[in-house]
Amino acid sequence: MQQSISEMWLKPSRSVFTTKTKIKLALWTFIQGTFFRWTPHKLNKFRLWLLNLFGADIKSTCFIHPKATIYMPWNLTMGERSAIDFEALIYSLDKVIIGDYVSISYRANINTGSHDHSDPHFALITKPINIKSGAFIGTESYISPGVIIGSMAVIGARSVVTKDMPSDMICFGHPCKPYKKREKKDINE
Repeated sequence: MQQSISEMWLKPSRSVFTTKTKIKLALWTFIQGTFFRWTPHKLNKFRLWLLNLFGADIKSTCFIHPKATIYMPWNLTMGERSAIDFEALIYSLDKVIIGDYVSISYRANINTGSHDHSDPHFALITKPINIKSGAFIGTESYISPGVIIGSMAVIGARSVVTKDMPSDMICFGHPCKPYKKREKKDINE
């Protein structure tokens, strides 16, 4: 049976953002929806410049697709030669630290925010995410707030990661679990 409004204990939510942050976010949302989004694939350096202009710390060797969404660039750090593919969402309400040689596949969701469901105001809760060097985040994977992805870990497509994943492991599933060691293939160079 459905509860009436008078029986519910929820209250109007309260913004945790200052006016300055709201203005900065509105400006970034406009820039991302126009100049960033409309740049050709090859104008990656311009997109990186825009992100760094808004406070990101992204190395010049990185690639970010024009259709990727970075929510608050001032909370994003990326090491050397890392990439974020199309339609990936970096919901960076808190710090997102991406190491060197990390690949985040298309439509992955890196989410640093949630809500306190027991709070009448449904308060925002944020926790940082750290994706260590050499990790691969598969297509349409979801990474929960506070998670650490170990170095050289592989997160399989459509995995839901709610806990830290160890280094050098292939992990997948809903919920995501480590299954086997990631081994180096011997090749003649």
